[in-house]
Amino acid sequence: MPHPDTAAALAAVDTHLDEFVAELQQLCRIRSRRQEPDQMAATARFIADSVHRWGGQAEIIEWEQSHPYVLAEIPGAGQRRLLHFTHYDVEVEPAGDDADWISPPYAAEIHDGRLYARGVADDKGALMSRIHAVAAWRLAGLTPPVTSRFIFEGKQWLHSPGLGSFCAAYADRLASDAALWENSWRDGQDRPLLKLAEKGVLYLRLTVRTLPRDLTSQNTALLPAATARLAAALAQLQRPDGTVTVPGFADDVRPLTDAERDLLAEVEFDGDFLRERAGVRGFTGGLDDRQAAVAIRTVPTLTVAGIAGGDMRDDVTLGIPATAAAKVEIRLVPGQDPQRVLAAVRDHLAATGFGDVDIEVMATSRPNMTDHRDPFVALVADAARRAYGVEPVIEPYTQWIGNQGALAARPIVGVGVSRADSGVDGPNENIRLDDYRDGIRHVVEVMAALAVTA
Repeated sequence: MPHPDTAAALAAVDTHLDEFVAELQQLCRIRSRRQEPDQMAATARFIADSVHRWGGQAEIIEWEQSHPYVLAEIPGAGQRRLLHFTHYDVEVEPAGDDADWISPPYAAEIHDGRLYARGVADDKGALMSRIHAVAAWRLAGLTPPVTSRFIFEGKQWLHSPGLGSFCAAYADRLASDAALWENSWRDGQDRPLLKLAEKGVLYLRLTVRTLPRDLTSQNTALLPAATARLAAALAQLQRPDGTVTVPGFADDVRPLTDAERDLLAEVEFDGDFLRERAGVRGFTGGLDDRQAAVAIRTVPTLTVAGIAGGDMRDDVTLGIPATAAAKVEIRLVPGQDPQRVLAAVRDHLAATGFGDVDIEVMATSRPNMTDHRDPFVALVADAARRAYGVEPVIEPYTQWIGNQGALAARPIVGVGVSRADSGVDGPNENIRLDDYRDGIRHVVEVMAALAVTA
């Protein structure tokens, strides 16, 4: 088919931007916190109604270990299908104090050209920008050039345990030529980032029991404390500087190519901001900022996320702890298999005398990566040049964890409507209205270009 003329659809974005922003504000006023199922259900209904409003079909689907999914489709011309993956829950990370906001977090007010609302940058702005890109074609009196398929997720737990089974069950309705992932942003130089990967996660709980119950500490010379044994077991997993000491832990890490290293050299990394925020003078291992920018994206890590054991009341207590537990987060990079890494951890603990440590898998997901040479990446980058008027930055590796691997049967590129200073999940989370407009325009351009690919 001939290349669709985007002029009318782009003009519709400008003409109807106020209408689009007003609808986004409505969505942001629904308090879609995972702890409030009624609000999550109301959000799902709002999204489904929006798809219907703009000419599509949407189904709200209850699913195991999840808040409702919204599965939707807005038909277009031709055979090409573009999948959009976004999520509607908010507070993905610690959200800070509501009192620090310049307006209430769910008021969705506009101040100085920015829309302030909890979740607007992650991920409601990106979510509605995809629907509004399709709407722009229809408001221009045109049939969208590709069929848009949507999966809107409302996570019940952060690691999306239901996503894999949902995608398998509805694979036919998710089938597509390519996907736009949930989120990205513009950097400090106004350049849009095109994100091509996500880390995987292996989240474990290690539990030690040494006694049937806590006993008096007068017996410490004779009896083992669970806290001491857990500390010794954790010391087998990493050195004090965080270096992982599990044999074979990183054996299957995908080697970084020279081309990928060159791409990462273009990605902004504000080392001063991170050092100031963390209250440190330097990074582990003496890494400079460029080395840090690569390491944060390409090095698998192990974090002891929490330790519990013994009596921690504000009093002098005399006891030997019978049980102790720790949460361990392992971030996996492309190439790694969570099951193989789990086996390596189990084998190492057993080999070092800690085979009695109980290991519970709390969450797992596979890392995923789209090759930067994939034609769809070039298509999205070229569309960004037209929409933003600047050269985009291709980010082949990211530091974020997720469940992108559940949709890995197609090329996936992350695009969004926020900025590095949008304050994601913190007080005064916001997006600029100009960025929202440009994000919609970018998706319009992607749709037009995908329509004519061979």
